[in-house]
Amino acid sequence: MAEALAVVAVVASIVQLVDFSNRVVRRLDEFHSIAGEIPKSFCQVKTELPLLGTTLQQLKEAIDADLVTDGSKTALLPVIAGCQEQVAQLDAILAKRLPGITDSWRKRGKKALVSLHHDAKVESITKILQNHIGILRFYYAAASSTLQPLTDAKLYRIRQWLSAPDPSTNYQKALKLRQADTGLWLLESDSYNRWKKASTTPLWLYGIPGCGKTILSSIVMQDVLQHCQGDPGKATAYFFFDFKDEQKQDPEMMVRSLLCQLLQQSIKIPASLDALFSSCDSGQRQPSIDALMDALQSMIQNFLQSYIAIDALDECAHRVELMERFEIMVGWKLPNMHLLVTSRRERDIESSLEGFVDPQNSICLQSEVIDKDIQRYVRQRLSDDKRLRKWEKDASMMGQIETVLMSGAKGMFRWAVCQLDELRKCVNRKMLQKALASLPPNLDQTYDRILAAIDEDYSQYAFRILQWLTFSARPLLIDEVAEVVAIDAKRDPAFDRDEVLEDPLEVLNICASLVTMTVDNSYRGRESSRQIVALAHYSVKEYLVSDRIWTGKAARYGMQDDVCHNALTTSCLGYLLQFQQLELKPDFLQSFKLALYSAEFWARHAEKTGKPTKEINEAVIRLCCKKEPPYANWVRLWDPDSPWGDPDLGKDFEDIPDPLYYVALLNLRDVVKVVLDKGADVNAQGGYFGNALQAASYRGYEATVKMLLDKDADVNI
Repeated sequence: MAEALAVVAVVASIVQLVDFSNRVVRRLDEFHSIAGEIPKSFCQVKTELPLLGTTLQQLKEAIDADLVTDGSKTALLPVIAGCQEQVAQLDAILAKRLPGITDSWRKRGKKALVSLHHDAKVESITKILQNHIGILRFYYAAASSTLQPLTDAKLYRIRQWLSAPDPSTNYQKALKLRQADTGLWLLESDSYNRWKKASTTPLWLYGIPGCGKTILSSIVMQDVLQHCQGDPGKATAYFFFDFKDEQKQDPEMMVRSLLCQLLQQSIKIPASLDALFSSCDSGQRQPSIDALMDALQSMIQNFLQSYIAIDALDECAHRVELMERFEIMVGWKLPNMHLLVTSRRERDIESSLEGFVDPQNSICLQSEVIDKDIQRYVRQRLSDDKRLRKWEKDASMMGQIETVLMSGAKGMFRWAVCQLDELRKCVNRKMLQKALASLPPNLDQTYDRILAAIDEDYSQYAFRILQWLTFSARPLLIDEVAEVVAIDAKRDPAFDRDEVLEDPLEVLNICASLVTMTVDNSYRGRESSRQIVALAHYSVKEYLVSDRIWTGKAARYGMQDDVCHNALTTSCLGYLLQFQQLELKPDFLQSFKLALYSAEFWARHAEKTGKPTKEINEAVIRLCCKKEPPYANWVRLWDPDSPWGDPDLGKDFEDIPDPLYYVALLNLRDVVKVVLDKGADVNAQGGYFGNALQAASYRGYEATVKMLLDKDADVNI
């Protein structure tokens, strides 16, 4: 019924406006035929009004053919009303200004004199009408579009070329953590509604660690998505920087992701992106970040309104570059762009944002505004959690739990979550009272207590799990983490099948509130739906790698970047060295869950150690023996020449280039030297680049190139 009324309202408004504008045009035509000319300011009007009529007629036909969405119909009504108002003003000016046939010479002269004062007004009306006509033409183009974003072959190739990470997994995860009615204070605030309705300076939400910024980001995006639903003139795009995923710590990946999302909502392939794709040999080469930024600016301008939200700036690994990109985006001064960002209040971020964010658009997530949301969360958790619900028969006890948690939270959602996780373990009133009386005052002491309480039998496994989750190059599947606990690089073989967790979900029990599990569909893999294990919060990683942990009871879990990357490198290499069979069975990947990760990322972890240790170099040399099965199996699992390709477990041994080629391609200089010293053929042919010298040259590895040249590599090959 509502849809039918919307159709009737739009069609009726169109018919009325077309009739009205036609009458104004006829009045101008009549005067033109009598006077031989019309005032200069009305010349453009005489051009615009017929275009308005044509566009409206086209829209009516599209509506009659059921090509216009409900969201478009709703958006069209105020635009048509705006046109009606401007045409009415024109009609009134015409009545006062243009001399009539029966007017006396004196009256005509008086109208001519008065008309001089209307030129600016008519020009203003014309500009407004041009803007409205542009919007109407956009909706007609949207109705006429035959582009199918999900199936169009060229769109698919462009998305593949952009290789952008999928932020929807972060959005869905954060949305699931939201308790009913939390965040309403933000959605109802004047600052937020000003930002949503009219383009202003960016909106910045900032607060302490664990105050729920990411959940608020998801609440905002849900609201904006509902606001834009069904309206092709409004586009939404978002990005969540994420400490758990290297791809989601890169400003360029943010730009690529925003482009992909806007592309999915476009009514045609944007000319700017199409031209960039073509200039890169239809996706054979990658564009510069500046070219991507130019394309992003153009794509945002293609929509009537664009809403962009960026969460957790502080989790970006390249913050200087990120803030430079934001400064460029704000410098575009696009009237249709609504930009929202969230972060901690860290000095480098604040000093960058204060230059282009109005004070009224900076919202501090202080405890007084967050505490109400935390209170809703606590009450909901006490009501829904089976292990906490046992106290509901005692109203005073429930009240005491809530009071103690609220007094200690001080605006930290994360703190309240951890305390409730610990209170779940209390089986009687005495345990509960003791726990409530000794809650740690902050997150550091909370994590210290959780770590110190891990059973001694599990501590070694817990350390391995936390180490991998802290430093892994991508999110880890729960089945992969189940094998992580079975690797000890100090022994040979490093991997012990008997140590693999029989039930992978034991990971959650071993590490308690420090880890979480979610479903992820974003990265390359064989399964369509995968269970991912990750650290529960950015503050967990911060504590594990901080100096503060070394002074507490959980010092054994303290971590250093180079030491941990060294451990992950040797673990991956040790895992790969167990594959001594030349032929791999079809079910190989089902039996060895960590094989793909180890093959793809051992070299990246080695690079992050700074200078690889003697143990790493020895393990790499053992792996990179041409005549040994582990070398062939590594390349079968992940070929550095085609990093986005699928595993090729049947790849012929003879089709795999010499090890020198790959160690040069990966810039493993120490190993290059050893391989050359052992008499490797420096000019051996093979691989995508043809030989080791060409591979190292293409990647710009000058030191490696020099080593190869010193061993008489032939530059003419």
